Amino acid sequence: MSGRAPLSVAAAVDRGVALACQGVLLACGTVLMATLTANVAARYVLDTGGFDWAEEVPEQLFPWFIMAGVVLAVQGGGHIAVEWLLGKLGRGARRVLLLAGHALVVAAYLAMAWQALVVADIVAIELSPALRLPKTYGYWAIAAGCALLALSTTTVAIRIALLGPEALPQPRPEEQPV
Repeated sequence: MSGRAPLSVAAAVDRGVALACQGVLLACGTVLMATLTANVAARYVLDTGGFDWAEEVPEQLFPWFIMAGVVLAVQGGGHIAVEWLLGKLGRGARRVLLLAGHALVVAAYLAMAWQALVVADIVAIELSPALRLPKTYGYWAIAAGCALLALSTTTVAIRIALLGPEALPQPRPEEQPV
């Protein structure tokens, strides 16, 4: 198998994950903004002071919103990294260190995804007061996000393995700290 096939698969997976996360961000952001705007308007119009359920919508959607953004940040290299040691190593050693680090990160994300599902099962009987939704949705968001983070980290590792440390995603200049 040539190196092109795994790179093509990794690129396709990244595009699919990015599209899904962008969709989640758009949907959640729209619903959050509409709900909060409607609730602010309702405070001035209704004698009840707003909608009882409006504070539960962000509680249910915000974890999905955040996890989608975190996955996109990882795909774009917009995560926190200490690269002091990488600058002191040769190209081959950088590749080995990056691959070992990515393997550790993938394992950690998968463990976190599993634990989020365990906790979701525990809190499944708890319901939100107004919407009567189970408290599991936030934990499902964490589990799904961690699984997508593991997948995205794996695609980065594939690129590093085949192309070298230069394949590490770099954030755009406007996203870099000054």
